[in-house]
Amino acid sequence: MNASPVTTYPYSIPTLVLAGNCGYEIQGDDVIINIAEIANNRDADNISGTLAIELWALPQPYYGGDFSGIALAGTAIGELYGQYFLADSAYKIPFQAPSEGTWYVALMLREWTENGYVTCDFINFDVPYIVDNKPIVVRHDDSNIINVSFAENNKPAAKKAVKNTATAGKKAVKTATKTSKAAQISLNQASLAEIEAIKGVSKKLAENIVLARPFITLEEVLKVKGVGEKLLEKIREFISL
Repeated sequence: MNASPVTTYPYSIPTLVLAGNCGYEIQGDDVIINIAEIANNRDADNISGTLAIELWALPQPYYGGDFSGIALAGTAIGELYGQYFLADSAYKIPFQAPSEGTWYVALMLREWTENGYVTCDFINFDVPYIVDNKPIVVRHDDSNIINVSFAENNKPAAKKAVKNTATAGKKAVKTATKTSKAAQISLNQASLAEIEAIKGVSKKLAENIVLARPFITLEEVLKVKGVGEKLLEKIREFISL
């Protein structure tokens, strides 16, 4: 699936950009996102916040600002110095197919700021994603909280594998009380005491979670010392991002 870069923006031209050809391939429960270039066009001493790429299914093409949609995949990719870029990157990450309907897929580049994650640049894919079989999530552009309730859906057939690589280079010139399922705890926003109140989470583990955040997906919580697959599965219904 190939993408066409959006060339007009309702806001200022971004300094953190997605450039060149981009695409995605679905392989069972994973998706491989290919990006020709992720660039930081700020001054050389201006390092970005933690960057993340997110794939979203939307009811209409995305042109900036707040939106409603379904999170398909996402991962953090770290910080990037000014005048540097990542070239020919491929990210293999867990994929969750959207519910029944016709969706427009958008790839977003987001940066962690003092106000949470904000969208820096985006690309709309040309061909709609159609699923025969709708959980909707709402996220504001100034928020880093994503609450998603997914249903079982039919997934497209597997496609060929893509090598997972990422290379970096420098630009020669500037280019630009225990909780319940009904009251989920946001691991990115909750206080230490609130996280400790989750059944099965000790004080030490709660401290480790606070130190390791922000998280883009719940699967990233597995990287926290003390969190295993069994524990994550046990507390999954009590937590959100």
